[in-house]
Amino acid sequence: MKYLRIIIIIVFIFSSYLYSLDTIALTIKVKGTVELNRDSNIKEIITGEELYNNDILESKKDSFAAIKFIDGSSIVKLFPNSILEIRTEKEGKQLNKNNFLKMGELWAKVTQHTGKFEVETPTTVVSVKGTTFLLSIDKNGETDLFTFSGEVLIKNKVDGESALVGEGKKAHSSGLGPIEVLDFNITDLDEEMREYIEEISNVLEIHLENPDGEKKEIIIEFE
Repeated sequence: MKYLRIIIIIVFIFSSYLYSLDTIALTIKVKGTVELNRDSNIKEIITGEELYNNDILESKKDSFAAIKFIDGSSIVKLFPNSILEIRTEKEGKQLNKNNFLKMGELWAKVTQHTGKFEVETPTTVVSVKGTTFLLSIDKNGETDLFTFSGEVLIKNKVDGESALVGEGKKAHSSGLGPIEVLDFNITDLDEEMREYIEEISNVLEIHLENPDGEKKEIIIEFE
């Protein structure tokens, strides 16, 4: 097997995908079993998978996926036992994002001035700009939000109640009534969740095979 190592700033790689009519994100790391549901066709995905609008990702036990949107705006990490529907709308060279987290946990790092970024849950809508945050949905659809940097606006779907959650703050919402906002420290999270947060790879591996069966692995290191 031949190996080709390429060291490049990832933004140039993802910018080239803007000319694709369908591709809106790539998986930069997949661990364990993560299923892709596209038009009711289900398959397991791997690192380097192209993702399209309205794709649904479901991570199984002890599995996760990290994805990066093609406009270079954000990295999203789906934790185990979670379901995320990817919803985007292209506006120039930016993607407006309104993803739906049906269940589980999601960590995201969002860059400013690269299109809108929202995450909808069964009970709330979260809007962010230049932010790092963690979103958790329990079996009843209630939402817990942890803001690591920047500010996040969380809003109830039912009554429109909202709260601005700044760095070092957490919020809890049942989807109806006042949203509770308190201080938090990363040590308040369980050890397994902290490990998943830290395990964001800065390497994208792409495996290629030509018609003769010759295999190559392209390893892209990015900032």
